[in-house]
Amino acid sequence: MNKELNPRQIKTIQNFWTWFQDNEKTIYYAVKLGINTDEVIKYFDQNLDYVSKRIECFFLENSSESQKHQIIFSAYGYKKLFPKLVALGDTAPRLEHFSVQTFIKPLTPENYNQIPEVFNKIIQQSLIKLDDYNISSKKVKITLYLPENFEFENEYQLFVSAELAIMFTLGEVNYKKHIADFEVKQITKKTNGLLQLSELPEFIEYLSKINYSRKLKIFFE
Repeated sequence: MNKELNPRQIKTIQNFWTWFQDNEKTIYYAVKLGINTDEVIKYFDQNLDYVSKRIECFFLENSSESQKHQIIFSAYGYKKLFPKLVALGDTAPRLEHFSVQTFIKPLTPENYNQIPEVFNKIIQQSLIKLDDYNISSKKVKITLYLPENFEFENEYQLFVSAELAIMFTLGEVNYKKHIADFEVKQITKKTNGLLQLSELPEFIEYLSKINYSRKLKIFFE
């Protein structure tokens, strides 16, 4: 058990899982069949808020009847919440309809189909441009170019969707470690010099290994 959490915090997490188990079928029907979804998610969020109001949760629906749906808990890379995320994973009971994952993992060829479909589409179809790279902090500023076929209700939804797409590409730990800022724009007709969003992890790794030199300037020209 994580030593950074006190008994009261651990008990709160255990109570969350007790509530989840008692209501698992109702949650499953809400996710799978859309039955009373708004009401169920409301009560789910209320119970998760007792653990932390800053921990987010994503339900990943599996199209196969033989496989469980996935629940992903994320702290958006905030280290202070990592002990609670670890405890959520450690205390998770065996569930009938769901499997539990804590932390958004970096995108790999093996797990690309294990993230929410909407973010998978954004990752595969979006381009990025490197705007700045801080040698000392090893953090980047990027512009994310989204295709015109993506529609969002408002600017906030656009920003959150873009942020999560980058996070599901890098993993939440690397997102917090390497992304200083980003801007979102519609994709341009001129795509020379732009990278696929899915190439971002490899590009950041490359940048982190080079020392400051005049060669770095070519990325910003």
